[in-house]
Amino acid sequence: MNKHILSILLLLPTMILTDTHTHLYSSQFDEDRNDVIKNCIEKGISRLFLPGIDSESIDGLLELEKTFPNNCFAMMGLHPCSVKENFKEELAIVEQWLNKRKFCAIGEIGIDLYWDKSTLPIQQDAFRTQIIWAKERNLPFVIHCRDAFDEIFDIMDELN
Repeated sequence: MNKHILSILLLLPTMILTDTHTHLYSSQFDEDRNDVIKNCIEKGISRLFLPGIDSESIDGLLELEKTFPNNCFAMMGLHPCSVKENFKEELAIVEQWLNKRKFCAIGEIGIDLYWDKSTLPIQQDAFRTQIIWAKERNLPFVIHCRDAFDEIFDIMDELN
């Protein structure tokens, strides 16, 4: 066997496979959620990071983390597709949770111009606010970006 392939095979058992972004707490997984997670674990995917969407998703997100505490890790954030007229109220709920307990990251945050370009100014505001919270708390943040690379980088440059 090639010595490079053997070296790679020797490394494989020590690798930690991670799903960096899964919405398994969503209602579409109600029928098979536990089976999907158990299958992930059996296949070696031992860490599942759960991004926040909005205030409606928080209970399911936290329940899944509670059910699988060694495998599911909650993030807290307002998804850009959930940034609507009430985004300040939604952000207030995100901030309350960030002040209440520890999360592994702030996310899923960002800008999505695929569905609706009219919300760009409030998406920018929400994104900017959540990056500031991540920096204040020394937390990583997980970015959702669709058709908005320039807008994302503009804000990140601004806050750097």
